[in-house]
Amino acid sequence: MKYLGESFDIHCGGVDLIFPHHENEIAQSEGATGKPFVSFWIHGEHLMVEGQKMSKTLNNYYTFRDLIEKDYAPMAIRYQLISVPYRKQLNFTFDGMQAAATSLERLLNFRRRLKRLDLAPGENPDLAETARRAQAKFEAGLNDDLNTSVALAAIFDMMREVNAAIDHGSILADNQKNLLALIEKFDTVLGVLGEDEEEMLEDDITRLIEERNQARKSKNFARSDEIRDMLAAKGILLEDTKDGVRWRRK
Repeated sequence: MKYLGESFDIHCGGVDLIFPHHENEIAQSEGATGKPFVSFWIHGEHLMVEGQKMSKTLNNYYTFRDLIEKDYAPMAIRYQLISVPYRKQLNFTFDGMQAAATSLERLLNFRRRLKRLDLAPGENPDLAETARRAQAKFEAGLNDDLNTSVALAAIFDMMREVNAAIDHGSILADNQKNLLALIEKFDTVLGVLGEDEEEMLEDDITRLIEERNQARKSKNFARSDEIRDMLAAKGILLEDTKDGVRWRRK
């Protein structure tokens, strides 16, 4: 009460705390004040690990630091944890961690692709409707007791439609601006994408990419493949698209 007052909005905890701990809190607080204690209770289900209850005795107990030491990115860990609504039991698996990392990378690549487009002015009304529909589905999922799986599905449905529009050249500048703003709005809730910092390439890598472009133009595919392998060894992955070469770090 010192920090939150006699009544406050949200109280979290695991399902194992409902009885007796939280019921006692309600009885004590409301008995003392005569006021409602909490507006919303959010009780998370127990976590499973590889199909078993997480416990130190089973040696399947992992801390955040343990997962970081296994080279999992913090945001990929967060992504897997929010992929299932909080009232449903999440079976945490390392295959699931890899899938979460892949899904997160798809979202990041989609945002990068959208940002780098140089588009004609105007708006495609079909894509405007795609964005409106995605936002409505995202918000409906969250309004349904924080159903994060529905919210995430709304983003991936939108991403598929927008990627198809980009491939067909039917996206315009206003769509690009509004879609990027919508992605940022989604991430104020999910918190998995973070800032999209412009990456800088070392001069030697830039030169290698340009040399590869020239090799491809002159049909020297052996040299082109050699450079691709060299860049991959440096942690730079290339993707050839109709809009040119895109790169990303591993």
